Amino acid sequence: MQTTLNQMPTPLAIGLIILGLIVILLVVILIRRRRSAQQSAPELELPPATPIDYTAVPLEEPQSWQDRLRNLSLAAKILFVLIPVLLCLGIGILVLSLNNDQTAGPPPTPTPSPVPVTITIEDAAIVRADPLTIGVRVRSTGLPDDSELQVELRADGQPLSWIDPAQTIRIRRDRGDLRTEKLPDGDPTPRGRRYTVVVSTPDGSVSAEAELEVLANFESAFYGETGGVAEAPSPTVSPTATQPPAAQTTPTPPPSPTATPTPTLPTGQPVAVTNGGNVRSLPYTGIDNVIGGINAGEQVQILARTPNAQWYYVRTVRDEIGWVSVTLIAVTDLIAAETPVANVVTVFVSGPLYLAADPASAQIDRVEVNEVVELFERTADGTWYRVRNVRDREGWVQASLLGIPDDVAAQVPVTQ
Repeated sequence: MQTTLNQMPTPLAIGLIILGLIVILLVVILIRRRRSAQQSAPELELPPATPIDYTAVPLEEPQSWQDRLRNLSLAAKILFVLIPVLLCLGIGILVLSLNNDQTAGPPPTPTPSPVPVTITIEDAAIVRADPLTIGVRVRSTGLPDDSELQVELRADGQPLSWIDPAQTIRIRRDRGDLRTEKLPDGDPTPRGRRYTVVVSTPDGSVSAEAELEVLANFESAFYGETGGVAEAPSPTVSPTATQPPAAQTTPTPPPSPTATPTPTLPTGQPVAVTNGGNVRSLPYTGIDNVIGGINAGEQVQILARTPNAQWYYVRTVRDEIGWVSVTLIAVTDLIAAETPVANVVTVFVSGPLYLAADPASAQIDRVEVNEVVELFERTADGTWYRVRNVRDREGWVQASLLGIPDDVAAQVPVTQ
């Protein structure tokens, strides 16, 4: 019975108690009506008779509760049985309800849907020539922190002994990167083959592949090509008849070549590199614009910054000049305040890139939201700017598409 009461919904139990009370109320009303009917019955007139002395008749009273129960009416007998049953039922339900409320644990936590495991290679490029170094950056989903991923270099789909297998990518907050040098006895990588980087889980269940980017200034080191011009073979001199010696003439020395002056590289405030990363031609990660790299423990010289101070234009110890993320270098608030702002802004609204400052001119490309553009000049009214986008295309865009702070707009020269 306890199991039945435990399984009984609370509204049903309350409804049964209310129904029992209604039944009791109806029985009471029925009893009262019967008593009223008996009291209101007309008295019959009896003929006079001989008076009876009732004091001489012995009084018979019920001697036990069984006798009293037998003398009750039918309605009273029903009430006598029904009231204790309903009372016990209500008390039992109340006790069980309180007991269930106290012992019931918290509701079960729904199990979240598992996140699928994926790996995406964001960057795979040669970032240094001496020593020859490769950099790989990945983004993942569904992998816990400290998961390790294997990295492999392939040529035309075949694995190469080039990257140390002990060097792995460690995932932190769904991201990870690796910068490692070529093995001393690594396989050669001649030109003319397709080189890809494959990143995979240790069991190989999930992997990703991307083309290896080899920048022009690193091609010779990667492909194993040596500089210099091959010497032409000495011609074989055929024997000829003896000729009288010709008159000796003094050759005129060729004019000495004018030495090309080496351009002076810019200098700036030196800061420490806290995290290794890429040096980019523009402060934007959406395309492959890597031109070099920096390593933790090195120093860079700060030359300029973006208006939001999220990217810095730097010169590395290898004289590579480009943009690095502020997350890679130790920049204080004072240094940031003293660094000049470059003419580089973010695109707020996508739109066309025109050949001239006129919407009727030819559209040569586009600028997209969250890309960056470099500003070169503007019209006198400030409604058009000549820019270079992330695809290295130069043209004119309307100023309403760009987020240009007033101080940046003031330092952009006006077109002549």
